Amino acid sequence: MTYLPVLRNAAFRWLITGNTLSNIASSIANVSLVWIAYHHFNSPLIIAVVLGALELPSLLIGPFAGGLLDHFQKTTLMTVANLINALVFIFLIFNPLRNPVDLGLFLVLLIISGAVKPLLMGGSSMIIQEVFPTSDLKVTANSLNTMSFDFTYLLGALLSGLVLSLGYGLKVYGLVAGLYLVVSFCYSRIKVNQTQIQQQPNLSYVSDLKNALRIIFTNHAIAAALILDFVWNLFLWAGLTVLLPIAVKLLYGNSAIQYGFLDSMTSVGIILGSLLVGLYHRKQLPLLKIVAGAIALHAVLFILIGFSTQVYVTAFLLFLIGLIVAPALIYKSTFYQSMFNSESKGLLFTLAGTMTSASYPIGIALTSLLASLVGSQIGSLFIGFGGVTLVTAGFVYYKLRRGSALQSK
Repeated sequence: MTYLPVLRNAAFRWLITGNTLSNIASSIANVSLVWIAYHHFNSPLIIAVVLGALELPSLLIGPFAGGLLDHFQKTTLMTVANLINALVFIFLIFNPLRNPVDLGLFLVLLIISGAVKPLLMGGSSMIIQEVFPTSDLKVTANSLNTMSFDFTYLLGALLSGLVLSLGYGLKVYGLVAGLYLVVSFCYSRIKVNQTQIQQQPNLSYVSDLKNALRIIFTNHAIAAALILDFVWNLFLWAGLTVLLPIAVKLLYGNSAIQYGFLDSMTSVGIILGSLLVGLYHRKQLPLLKIVAGAIALHAVLFILIGFSTQVYVTAFLLFLIGLIVAPALIYKSTFYQSMFNSESKGLLFTLAGTMTSASYPIGIALTSLLASLVGSQIGSLFIGFGGVTLVTAGFVYYKLRRGSALQSK
């Protein structure tokens, strides 16, 4: 299969363009917000506060925002969410950050921006689900979406330099606001079948939430996917974020160039892997089994990094990780899109995203604590985190195979 059938769809072209520009805006915003806040207040605590203001609202509000996607036009909600993001950064242009009051207003605006994030995450998955009727087309669309995310992540270093060269305040915030306005326009151009909007004025949010939770806990495959995704983010993705710079400092010469090189290798692998999945995907694949198997291989490679003392060996392992996890990222999204097909699917998408996203900051905190305890023996954390994830993925894979065997009898 090629990407042409997916790219011929006008709705998806607007979606992927908007998603790509939104990722670029987020990259610039995250770098500039942390740098500017730290520059004004000269406190490492400010970095944690700023990141918390950006991420925590989406974790707390995500389950509640999901209900909106079930009852209103998702493209309208996504357009409004990006207009809110644009207005937030326009307001920040006029906030000089000269005193605690300015900082308080600054954080309130960031909380507003973070609060609309679940609408964008859940809405994007739902649009792909509704625009493409077959699993094959969903896989191809998710491949492009994954490539878009990691491509913009690779641009992070370049964007950081661009942000710094633009200076503070007006120029940076104006650029981000402008990008979000363009994203809003892109989302407003997406046309999906109006009859697919769920109009259920008689169902309360509590009823929707109960229905979504019932679906999650009564469907063993969905529950297994969510648990595995939680563990995957908690130990491997969050773990790598903390452990990689420590490894560079302790083992690889403490070079910023080496850190940037290693940090980019997983994304390079994901982009290549996503390209291959989109081109060579076959029909009727056991999606969740592939996800569990890929995560298990990721865990094995993570363990091997714990034994590596050579930067190029670690770089090769990180590239292989990206290549292997690409199918897991793509097929996980496709699995959810195939399973979340009920009147509460907006809540299901945001609950799934919130549950797995919550594991990342928890994993960051846990890894930071353990790294401070083990000192220079960080290889043990690579091995331990990989081992726990390997056991979890192996157990899920075994249960899935056993369930398939029982059904076939």
